[in-house]
Amino acid sequence: MLDLVFIDAPHLIENDVHSEEDSQGGRGWWISGSARDNGDTCREFEESVKAIEQAYKLEGPFDGILGFSQGACMAAMMLSLQCLKKVECSFKFGVLVSGFQSRTCPQDHLFAREGSIDVPTLHIIGDTDTIIPKERAIEILPFFVSPSVLYHPGGHYLPTSSECKKEYIDFFKKMTGTYSGT
Repeated sequence: MLDLVFIDAPHLIENDVHSEEDSQGGRGWWISGSARDNGDTCREFEESVKAIEQAYKLEGPFDGILGFSQGACMAAMMLSLQCLKKVECSFKFGVLVSGFQSRTCPQDHLFAREGSIDVPTLHIIGDTDTIIPKERAIEILPFFVSPSVLYHPGGHYLPTSSECKKEYIDFFKKMTGTYSGT
């Protein structure tokens, strides 16, 4: 059985909306000027690491970590921190949907060496993703020892086709030791 625990990113993203309906805003694991920015500004990153560690201690331990978009980037950084023994988490695998290597967060040491993240991962990449283009999503792959990659013809979302579901199930079975090879 698969049990998922959802952790909201701890930081509210300020927006310029004027209606009550749109004022909910989003959340982020860190705040920067722009996701495509090449600057070195990064606020609240350490607080986010602590929030994930806290959830791991209180609600875990967890076998894996799953993230979408900026959450996938954050999950990748948590796996890197784990390999560097900088966090008190021991994820056995990661699932990164529309993930990328941050260009705004001054955490360059987390992606300093190819093959430095020795945790099994499934990377789900959309061929027509315009938010995290495929070319950007694949930039993170060399930092993982042996990443599994699932490309889908869609955009910035988790695909739910029967073919993709089979890939997810096979990956989770392999990670939990219940894979029969069929």
